[in-house]
Amino acid sequence: MVSNKSSKTRFASVMMLVFALVSLSSCVSKDRLVLFQDSDQYLDPKRIASTYDIRVQADDQLAISVASEFPELVAVFNNKTFIGSAANGGGMSMGMSGGGGSGSSSSGLGATNLSGFHVDKDGNIDFPIFGKIRVEGLSRREVADLIQERLRDGYIKDAVVSVELLSFHVVVLGASNKETILTINKDRCTIIEALTMAGGFKQGAYRDNALVVREENGTVWTYRVDFTSLGDLLNSPVYYLQQNDIIYLEPNGAASVDESPAQKYMSIITSTIGFAAGIVAVILAL
Repeated sequence: MVSNKSSKTRFASVMMLVFALVSLSSCVSKDRLVLFQDSDQYLDPKRIASTYDIRVQADDQLAISVASEFPELVAVFNNKTFIGSAANGGGMSMGMSGGGGSGSSSSGLGATNLSGFHVDKDGNIDFPIFGKIRVEGLSRREVADLIQERLRDGYIKDAVVSVELLSFHVVVLGASNKETILTINKDRCTIIEALTMAGGFKQGAYRDNALVVREENGTVWTYRVDFTSLGDLLNSPVYYLQQNDIIYLEPNGAASVDESPAQKYMSIITSTIGFAAGIVAVILAL
């Protein structure tokens, strides 16, 4: 009788162990899922660096608008470049109105042209009249000021130039709800905004080990970002994104369950076995 009870006790212990292992296998630590866990440190206002001044890179596409109240003066800048290789020299007008890229307003100006200019591998654009102008490493405002200064020096006294970046793209891969290529239409874009546009993290995906791949001056850099720490995130050099950044979110076991129907069924079966094991263990222990 004692031996029978001892066997039941051992069996119950085994079943409890199975239940515990099954439960643990489906769990993800809360510490790896909750965002901004140190947010209480930011109850008092803190200033963060505003390092989102996008710089022009080789292979970028720039939309450059030249405006003047004299249509005949800006006509030479019409239909001079494709969005693509500057060597094509074909004709394409973007059909947009200029304004503000250089910090000046084009309000009231009667003629505006916006064309796409390709930045070649040496960091130059091929601009009408002036030929090659080096723009790599400059901000949009600096490019606009550079061209505007040249135009006003003996060509178009009232020239107003604005520059837009047409090639601000960010790639989101891994355990996001939507792997995608995002097109950003402004200079300031944080990694939080980009992930929100991509649908956010998949359920259970790790938030503390995101990877950002960035190319700068021909060199590839990788950065790790911890979304569970607001301080780490705000102080990261990749908090503000740049064109062609790649964001990779690390999946875990819980996130990978969503990848196929077979894995979903396996999760249900595993949970059922764990629950049944727990019930049996409790009964045998009585």
